[in-house]
Amino acid sequence: MKRRDFIKYTSGAIATGSLLSKAQSFANINPSQSAEIIVVGAGVMGGWTAFYLQEQGAKVTLIDAYGPGNTRSSSGGETRILRADYGEKLMYTKMVVRAHELWDKWQKEWGRKLMYSTGRLSIGPADYLTYAKEAKRRLKPFGIESEVLDRDEIIHRWPQLGILEDEVALYDAGGAGGSTLLAREACRATTEKFIENGGTFIHTKGLPGKSVNGKLDFIELSDGSKLRADQYIFAGGPWMGSIFPEILKDKLKVFRRDVLFIGTPAGDPRFSYPNLPIWLFRGTRWYGFPDFHGRGLKAAPFPDYNSIDMDTDERLIHHIEIKRARDFVAQRFPALKNQPITGGRVCQLTLSTDEHFIVDTHPDNVNLWFACGGSGHAFKHGPAFGEYMSNRVLGGAQVEEYDKAFKLKGEKF
Repeated sequence: MKRRDFIKYTSGAIATGSLLSKAQSFANINPSQSAEIIVVGAGVMGGWTAFYLQEQGAKVTLIDAYGPGNTRSSSGGETRILRADYGEKLMYTKMVVRAHELWDKWQKEWGRKLMYSTGRLSIGPADYLTYAKEAKRRLKPFGIESEVLDRDEIIHRWPQLGILEDEVALYDAGGAGGSTLLAREACRATTEKFIENGGTFIHTKGLPGKSVNGKLDFIELSDGSKLRADQYIFAGGPWMGSIFPEILKDKLKVFRRDVLFIGTPAGDPRFSYPNLPIWLFRGTRWYGFPDFHGRGLKAAPFPDYNSIDMDTDERLIHHIEIKRARDFVAQRFPALKNQPITGGRVCQLTLSTDEHFIVDTHPDNVNLWFACGGSGHAFKHGPAFGEYMSNRVLGGAQVEEYDKAFKLKGEKF
């Protein structure tokens, strides 16, 4: 391969190898098919970017320090939400609609179930009604038919929930409006297909090396070897601030989030898919998923602004969150009041200053790209983001709305 300098390469290798109708497509028009590109990070941003770069003819090497879907990563874990309601930020609604099309396309082509049309139920106090009606209006042009439900209708459909007086809900029955993605499974599937199609994956840590004439010359791997390419994309999720402290440390904040699983009663399917949608109780700081595959009802608090060291901190649930979870479940899922917590995990989210993604080149290296700032909502966009990112790197058609929003900005936390 031209220009690549591998030292002890094979020791680390796993395998080689605007609103447009209702959706926004980022397909490249005239790809540069001779490019050799290294993508660092096999999470949802990096994995799908590598996949789509390869789809467009580039020669791609994907590397990750812990492996795709690993438990330290933000893209690990059992499930993630696919939702289209982004308030007035319709650019993300457009991207979600496109992403839903692509999730469906690839899971069918790969013969691998990655997405479930669970529906999404967002419950709030009486004053939430105004927002719910506006959201229904905003989503309709995208082909998403939402319902605004009063308390009686919520209880009629889901009597297993604890609903307070005067509460209302916005319900999206499924599809782009409300689906569940299998997170870890999706990351592994994307990388496996990338390898199957001829891509190279290396299980190693990669850090930027020296610059020469305004370009990154190489990345350095765990064993001290150097790897060279035409362009480099760093999609390191919560590690990005430590990899590029002079550029990103003050623009990204990483927070931990404790996720708990509550066991369901024997012989009681009311809290399992498909009998319960994704749920959110506004004002309670809790959202979650129905039981999938016997794991238990998934409950997660938000926001959660506790810090975390990505490499060294233990992934153990804090006892305070266990107490809060029990209190919440007793009120909102009464039949689970005395059920055991069957598991938990600690994940993390990386907030950018404006909660937009960051897609831009390094200020001093024109061939080094950042793909980061997931801000707790990146996973659902996975394949659409990869399609957009690959097109951007290979110099395809511009999407000004996204290019501008994702630009590296000067704001600091």
